[in-house]
Amino acid sequence: MVKLELRELTFSYAPDRPPLFKKLDFCVEPQTCSLLATPLGSGKSTFFKLLCGLYPQFGGQITNGGVFLEDQPLEQIVPFERAKRIGMLFQDPDKRFCMATLDQQLTFVLENLQLPADQITAKKQRILQELELTSLKDRQLSTLSGGQKQQAALACVLATESEIILLDEPFANVDPTSKNKLLKLLLKLKNQGKTFIIADHDPSGYQDLLDFAYRFNADHSRLIKFNLSRSTLASPVPLRWQPLKPGKLTWKQLSLTRGNKLLLKPHDLTLPKGQLGLLSGANGVGKSSLFQALCTLIPYQGNLSYAGQRPPRFFKQRWAKKVGLMLQEATAQFSCATVQEELALVSQNTLAPHYWTKERLFYAKQALGLTELAHHSVYQLSGGQQQKLQFLSVLAMGQPVLLLDEPFANLDQASIQTCLTLLKDSCHAEQTTVLLTSHQRVGITEHLDYELILEEQTLKLGGYQT
Repeated sequence: MVKLELRELTFSYAPDRPPLFKKLDFCVEPQTCSLLATPLGSGKSTFFKLLCGLYPQFGGQITNGGVFLEDQPLEQIVPFERAKRIGMLFQDPDKRFCMATLDQQLTFVLENLQLPADQITAKKQRILQELELTSLKDRQLSTLSGGQKQQAALACVLATESEIILLDEPFANVDPTSKNKLLKLLLKLKNQGKTFIIADHDPSGYQDLLDFAYRFNADHSRLIKFNLSRSTLASPVPLRWQPLKPGKLTWKQLSLTRGNKLLLKPHDLTLPKGQLGLLSGANGVGKSSLFQALCTLIPYQGNLSYAGQRPPRFFKQRWAKKVGLMLQEATAQFSCATVQEELALVSQNTLAPHYWTKERLFYAKQALGLTELAHHSVYQLSGGQQQKLQFLSVLAMGQPVLLLDEPFANLDQASIQTCLTLLKDSCHAEQTTVLLTSHQRVGITEHLDYELILEEQTLKLGGYQT
């Protein structure tokens, strides 16, 4: 059993900044699964990077204490030896990939662990079969959905067979069925002697796997154990749907193909105004592609119109004033360097200045905890902080149709509820058409009006009627 611990560790990002952790002690308990459940921006990802030796090597400084593996300072252990004992899944799966396909990436990982060449093929096949990812092994990683990328990154971590595995939001974009399968695999590995520490804002489904839950105390000097309620671990309530209201965004005989793969058979629908809808379905079925088609970013077949007007063939910015899209990757949507500059740009260009006044935008910024981050670079924010800024930026642009692709993936429950309140208020006041995707359903489904399920290339209404 590997012994990994922090001893009186004090860490800060820069000499002129206050320490994030102050004389923090923590010892990883072997062959257990622990959940790190702390608010956004509290340092979960930094904590993980310290545990696996990425910090302070690649950022920040330790001014007291340190991280020790088998009583040896972690920085004195060569990287490939560390990786054999400690593996980490990043919050952003793209940060793990440096090869074109999952098969190539797995080969790269195993070669860096100095595994003999004659063992690599068999090991790759085993891990791909265990995670049911064989069909994805030769596909370009850049073409995978967010959830598929997350599963591919998890495969690379598990392939190292590290004794301690750190998972940072491992299921943020993973559909519920795949999440349940992966949780069962983690339970199997734990029973075989693995140790897991998982940061996850959605603990539903963890009841068989979890041993401990931790949160930081007020000054980040201790990790405190606490008990999660049964309701927190339980599955979300089914979505009740209301009759659909009239709307202006309409498609007729809309179908969608990517490459040689049919994603949507010909379908007719008008999305309602003033209601919040959920687009659900397994990873890779085409939810993000459907959103991109509705924004005319990719080709589609059939007719698409807003208030009877077809999308202009040229001058695509005119259609963008009708249909707004929140991407899964926050940094791909930012236009400015700082939080203040980003929101100032939104305030200048909002299409609903009568609703998104400076006062309302200021209130929303406060409610989302972005006020104190005004002069921070958007690229130095935590994943959750970036997502809240992105959400507010898209929402306050005020397009009459909003398509939100996994807007809550990296958010804690408090932040989700704040976002939903802002979204519902603006939707009802402006009679906005809102359709979102979210594999996380806890605390969300009770606020939604209807569900569309994309399954077997068909869209159908889900949930049950009130």
